[in-house]
Order: sequence, then C-alpha cells, then structure tokens
Amino acid sequence: MKQTNRMNKRIHILGGAAIILGAILAGLVLSIFLSNNHRVRASQTTDLPTVTLISEMIPTHTTVLPTETMMPSPVVPSAIPTVQPTALSAADWKNWPILPERVSTKMIDVYRAGQENGNKANRFSKVGDSNSIMPSFLGCFDYGENGYKLGKYADLEETIKQFQWSFSRESRATANGITAMQLDTYHWYEDDVCWPYESATSCEYRLWQPSISFIALGTNDVYMPLAEFDKHMRSLVQKSIDRYVVPILVTKADNLEGDGSFNQAIAQIALDYEVPLWNLWRAMDPLPGHGLRENDVHPTFNNTSLCDFSGDDLQTYGWTVRNLTGLQALDRVWHLLNQGVTSSSQ
Repeated sequence: MKQTNRMNKRIHILGGAAIILGAILAGLVLSIFLSNNHRVRASQTTDLPTVTLISEMIPTHTTVLPTETMMPSPVVPSAIPTVQPTALSAADWKNWPILPERVSTKMIDVYRAGQENGNKANRFSKVGDSNSIMPSFLGCFDYGENGYKLGKYADLEETIKQFQWSFSRESRATANGITAMQLDTYHWYEDDVCWPYESATSCEYRLWQPSISFIALGTNDVYMPLAEFDKHMRSLVQKSIDRYVVPILVTKADNLEGDGSFNQAIAQIALDYEVPLWNLWRAMDPLPGHGLRENDVHPTFNNTSLCDFSGDDLQTYGWTVRNLTGLQALDRVWHLLNQGVTSSSQ
C-alpha cells in the first residue's frame, strides 16, 4: 500500500510538472509569434528603401523630449525690414552675406505645407557633426539668464522664446565625427525609436517635426571625394524638403581641403535648391586664428560662457560668434518665412 501511495504521488508530481512545462512552451510560442508579427508590421509601415548598414556604430545617446505642456506657444514674429537681395555666385561664396537676405517662394511654400502637415512652427532641428552637438551649439539659450547675455542684441529674445526647448534638445542627427553620407543613409541607435533602415536625419524629422533645420557638415567629409559629399548633401536637402522642413545650410569655418571647394559646393546647393545659407566662414574669418583652435576644426571659446554677447568675446572667440550668428540666422529665416506666408495669403 505504501508503495502504491508513493507511486501515485510521483505521478501527480510528474503530471504537474508536465502542465507547467506545457504552459511555458505555449508562452514562448506566443511570444515568438507576436514578436515576428510586430516586426512585419513595422517593416510594412516604414516604406523606406533598404540600405547597407555600416558596421562601426556610434554610441547611443538618450533624448528626453519635453511634453506638450512644457512647450511654449508659437508667437507671431515681429516684422523686420525688407533687404534687397544681391545676385549670388557659388564661386564668390566667401563674399556672401553672413545672414540670408531673403527666402525663396519655394521655401515659403515648403514652410506653409509643413504647418498644414503637422510640423511645429516653434521647433527646429540640428543636422551635423561635433560642432552642432548640444550644449555647445545654441544650448545656452534654454538656460535662462544664467546661460546667455544678449547685450545690444536683446531683440533676439523673441526668437529664443519662440523656439524654447529646441536649443538644448539632443538631436538624433548629430554626432562626433559624422559625415553627410552617414547622416543620409543610416542611424546608429540601438533602441526602438528610429525605424530599421531609417536614416538618422529622417528619424530626427519624424520624431521632432521641426519647421526649420540647420544642416552643418563638411569637416569630416574632406577625406572623401567632393562628388560624394555633394551627392549626400543634396539628398539631405531633398529629404528636408520632402518632409516640409526648411533647411538652413551652413558653410564650415575650417578649410581642411585647402581650396574652399567644399564650401563652394554648399553654396551651389543652396542656389540650386533655393534654400537659405548662413555663411559661418565669413562670420568667423576676422577672428584670431579664424576663430578656431589649433586643430583647425573646433571653435575657440571662453571658459565661462559660450553666449556672452555683451563684451569683447565677439571679437575673440569662435563659439561666441557661432552661437550669435546661428541665432541670428534662425531669427532671420523664421521672420522672412512668416512674412512671406502672411503676404501671400493677403
């Protein structure tokens, strides 16, 4: 009898274990099915071309997006004087004005279409290399009075309020050592935010829905053929226009290639696509050492502030000039776009 009881107990134990094992296997099968189903749906919704990923991935950084309640309400920009544009030639790019004098009808149409398709009038994005990374580039303007001193440029406060939280936001399309080709063809994030085979630039635009974007590249591209840089820069500009984002192209402050050919290419692209250009090279040219540190790549800076426009820093430091003229370029393009939209609707 005791032997029979022990046998029955073993049968009960084995039966329970079988039930538990069966439940675990069923769960695994369901999990694999759902995971595969999710991947299929994601690939169906991206509608993006397949590209070959580059094996050397850049480390992930985390972006914290402000909530809608944190975002400032868009404001109506004040009017600025109309500037008579001058005829421009890409070969004469060194003499182009620092700030764009006009925006084309094409860009006004792009801007208007962006508002109609969900882009945010109070957001801009950054597409670029180490010189475009937060907080160095424009990040100071989200830090209040402790972050910047406008001095005689107090009229720029309106633009700072308009684009609050874009200044210090960590863009998905900026990274150290990045090139136009890399930003045009793939992303390097090991998370579920950017879609598979989606470029970092397209990911940034989809997530942030900006109305304007700075595209500042070329320093790391001088080690590839100029034609390759030109091709990918044109693609980045077209990606921007396709998503109804107005790109502001930026000349680079360095001349690593020796003949200025990359800046001339940037100027030609601005002409061909009728997009605004911020001539950073000209803004920094009068500074000691062209406003660049000994490596001829990164701007010089004051250890206490990158955005003090009230004293002599504008005659000395590259980062101070870069941040002031960058803010001025944003201010100018934003005002001109809105003036164009208002005029065309009357």
